[in-house]
Amino acid sequence: MKIIAFIFINFLSIFMSFASAGENLVLYPEANLEVPQSDLYRVYLNDDKNNSLTIYKNVCNKYSRGMIGEEKYDDLPLTKFKDRSIHWGRFSFQGEVEVIVEVNKNITNKEIKIFPSRHAIKVKKLGANKFSFKLNRTGQFSVEIGKDGYKEVLLIFADPIENNQPKNLQEWKVIENANKSLSSSILGSDTSLYFKKGLHNIGVFKVPQNIKNIYIEGGAWVYGAFIMDGEACSNVKIFGRGVLSGGKLHLRESHMIEAKNGANGIVIDGIVIADYSFYAVRLLGKDNTVSWTKILGGWIYNCDGIAAYANSTIKNCFIWANDDNIKIYRDNIVVEDIVCWQLDNGAIFQLNWSNSVAKNCKICRVDIIRAEWESDRFNNGILSCRNSGGIDENFVFEDVRTDTPVTHIFRLSPQGKKSQIIKNFLFKDWNILIDYSKNKKNYFEGTKKTPLTKIVFENFKVNGKILNKENMSEILKTSILNCKKFEFK
Repeated sequence: MKIIAFIFINFLSIFMSFASAGENLVLYPEANLEVPQSDLYRVYLNDDKNNSLTIYKNVCNKYSRGMIGEEKYDDLPLTKFKDRSIHWGRFSFQGEVEVIVEVNKNITNKEIKIFPSRHAIKVKKLGANKFSFKLNRTGQFSVEIGKDGYKEVLLIFADPIENNQPKNLQEWKVIENANKSLSSSILGSDTSLYFKKGLHNIGVFKVPQNIKNIYIEGGAWVYGAFIMDGEACSNVKIFGRGVLSGGKLHLRESHMIEAKNGANGIVIDGIVIADYSFYAVRLLGKDNTVSWTKILGGWIYNCDGIAAYANSTIKNCFIWANDDNIKIYRDNIVVEDIVCWQLDNGAIFQLNWSNSVAKNCKICRVDIIRAEWESDRFNNGILSCRNSGGIDENFVFEDVRTDTPVTHIFRLSPQGKKSQIIKNFLFKDWNILIDYSKNKKNYFEGTKKTPLTKIVFENFKVNGKILNKENMSEILKTSILNCKKFEFK
C-alpha cells in the first residue's frame, strides 16, 4: 500500500506540474495554517471570489524588557513602530490579471497609491470599501490607502509562473509537518528535500552536505532557518513559492538563510522570508544568485536584507529592512530590478563596515518605496560607507528612484583612521525626491590620503531638477571634504 500511495502522489505531482505549466494564474491557498491572517483586507482576482488570496499579517514585535535575544536599544524601534502592520499575499501569473481589494473600513475619501510609481498603475474605486487595479507585469507592489496607509500597508507579490518545480518525487525526500528532529530522518543518500503544503517547524536547520535542493511548495509555511556551513555545503538551491518564517525563533537566534566558511554557489529563488530578526540572507561565499525573493517583517536593528559576496547576482527581489538593505562588500556584484523599503536604520546600499573590498559592481532599476530615516547618522542614506579600511572602485548605479521623499541620499563619509578608496562612481538616470524640511545634508568626505575621486552624475534629478556643478550645493546641501573630480553629464 505504501508503494501504491507513493506512486499515486508522484503521479499527482507530475500531473499538477504539467497542468500548472499551461495556466495563466496560480494561487496558493493556506492549508489550515495557524498563522496570523489579515482582518483588514480581502483580495481576490479577476472578479472571481473563488480566486481569493490568502492575506497574511505581520505585526511589529511587542517590546518587553528582558526578551530573549534582546540588545541595547531594541526598545527604540519596537516603541516607534508599535502597532504597525504588514498585510501581504502572493500569486503567480502571466498575461494580465485584475486585483480586487475589499477593505474592512470606509475608504471613500482616501487616496489610494500603488508603488512602484514607475509602473503608473491606475486604481478604480468600486464603492466605499472596494477598489481594483490591473497588473500586466510581474513584480512586487505596495498598496497604501490614505496619508498613513503605509502603517498598515498591503503588499502584493505577483510572481512569474513556476517553471522549475520538481516533477519526479522519487528523487526527493517528501516532508510533511516537519519538526526540529528533521535532521535525524535524513539519510546519507538523500539529496533533495520537498516541503509539502502545510505547517513545519524545523528550528535552526543545518543543511547536511548531501542535500543540494530544498523546495518549499506554495502553501507551505516553514518556521526556522537554513544554514550552509563549509565548502561541502556549496551549490545548494532553496526555491519554490512557500514561506520561510522566523516567527518562532527568538530575537537574533539565527540568520534566516546563511552560507559561510566556504559554502559557495547558493541559489535562492521565489520564496518569501518573513518575520525575521537578524539577517534575512547572508551568503558569505561567492557565485550566488538571489531572485524573486520577498523579505518582510524585520522591525528591530540588525534586520539586514541581503548580503551576497563576490560574483553574485541579486534580482527581482523585495526587501524590507531595519538595517542595511543590500550590502555590496565584494567584487562583481550585480543588483537589478529591486524594490526596497527602509525603516529608520541602515542604508539602502552599504559599501563598507570593516575592510571590505569591492570593485566592478553594477546596480540598476531600483525602486525605493520608503526610507523612514529621521537622522543622517553615518550608516543612513541611499548610499553609505560607514567605516574606513577598504576599497570601492568602478561602480555604476543606474535608474534609481524614490516613490516618496527621503531625507538625504549620500552618506559617503567613512569613519576611522584607515584609508578608504572610493573611486570611479557613475550615478546615471536617478530620480529622487527629497524632503528639505528635515534639514539633512549629503556627505562626500574622503581622507587626505585617499580623497573621493571621479564621482560622475549623468541625468541625475532631485525634485525634478537636473543636478549640475552650479546647483549641487543648493540641491544636495552637501558637506564636501577631500574630494576631487566631480563630473556632470
